[in-house]
Amino acid sequence: MFVAKPSHRAIWVAAIAGVAISLLAWIGWNDPTINFLTPDKRAEWIVFPAAVDSHAHWFASIDVTFRREFTLPNLPRTAPLRVRAMRRAEVKINGVSIPFQPRSNWKEMMSIDVAEQLRPGTNVIEARVFNHNGPPALWLTLTADQQRLRSDRSWKASFAGSSWCQVALATAAKTPRPGNSIAGGKNTLEAAKDSWLVGLTLVAAALGLASLWHVRLKEFVSARRVPVLLLLFASLWLLLFWNNNRLLPFHRGFDSKEHLSYISYVQQHRSLPSPTEGWEMYQPPLYYLIAATGLSLCHLSVDDQMSVSVLRWFGALLGIAQFVLIFFSLRLLLPIRATLVGLLLAAFLPMHLYLAHYVTNEMLAATLATGTLYLCLRLLKNDTPRMSQFAGLGLVLGGAMLAKVTGLLLLPIVIAAIAGKLAYARTPFVIALRNFGVLLMICFAACGWQYVRIWSKFGTPLLGNWDVVSGFT
Repeated sequence: MFVAKPSHRAIWVAAIAGVAISLLAWIGWNDPTINFLTPDKRAEWIVFPAAVDSHAHWFASIDVTFRREFTLPNLPRTAPLRVRAMRRAEVKINGVSIPFQPRSNWKEMMSIDVAEQLRPGTNVIEARVFNHNGPPALWLTLTADQQRLRSDRSWKASFAGSSWCQVALATAAKTPRPGNSIAGGKNTLEAAKDSWLVGLTLVAAALGLASLWHVRLKEFVSARRVPVLLLLFASLWLLLFWNNNRLLPFHRGFDSKEHLSYISYVQQHRSLPSPTEGWEMYQPPLYYLIAATGLSLCHLSVDDQMSVSVLRWFGALLGIAQFVLIFFSLRLLLPIRATLVGLLLAAFLPMHLYLAHYVTNEMLAATLATGTLYLCLRLLKNDTPRMSQFAGLGLVLGGAMLAKVTGLLLLPIVIAAIAGKLAYARTPFVIALRNFGVLLMICFAACGWQYVRIWSKFGTPLLGNWDVVSGFT
């Protein structure tokens, strides 16, 4: 490792995490494609008081008109008006449209002096806000000499011509009420009674870890006993899957029917689909090839009740492989206590368990990505890495990229890490070039044909169902 002391590593990790979080915050603050309302204490973001809606509305342009009456004792000399709207606004004062300069980014503030549109006595300001992929929201301030008007709860709103009602603050949490599609359901105690097996499993794992904490961990977690520890966690996982598989409906999971359609296509046609033939068929094919082959060997189709159970158990095995790889990765980096905590977190992270029940390529992609990181760490820890290590790393990295397009994000990380290792070890240029060549050649052989196939048909190696050419946007 380049930084030997654990304290130095912690500082580097904290610094990198801080930079990453700052970058994400800056993107959310400035990127107009992200529906993030930047806070400003001078006014509140206001919205129409709609009920909680759990359904997505694809590019349905809607508008809300916000209205406020206010009284001025006399005509002000200046009246700066500042407006931000998600995403476009038409503002009127006393029926006269305000000619703002157009903005390419709706998060930028629009400012103009509107003293000429005001009059002594009662005035009316209206802002009609349009949004095509979210609720219209308004932020506004108007300063007329000593008086100041701001968007707050005192405004009224009308949704697409509906009757006027009091606005809601965008920062106020919404609670689904009786009659809402997501209202009701079980409370915490009722859910605990129905999921006692899950709770018992987690308690057993926690007690087991606590008991390990007070023994000589380095002796307990020896090469001979590591398989026993991992087998215990794997058994707990399989027990949870047995319990949940009895209760989950046949089709359950994000876009599960579309993933099953992909598998069915491969089974029936014995070929790969085009991205234009289905909602999820832009995905790289590794998961679907494995799933179709497995079902065919079991003489099942996606219409058979047992098929989803087979695929769920495949997800369970991938999940187990995932936390096993995380455990071995952590052993290369951390003390044994921290490694056990990492194992417990990886094995029982709710989202990890949740995704493993889905018919989806996510778990295979995640497992291969973790395998890539593990092999990369092994290579970095080795003072004289063998060519076979570069070949194995290239194969698993290619598999990750053949399971999901996001596996491409691993490529620059692996290249940068290995380049730093070779430079630090002062590896001769010819040997370094040979090792990189082996890694990239095997990686491209594993997954390159898929991206070349898409590129030759559509003119780009990366095509998603959000692209117009797919026909699904």
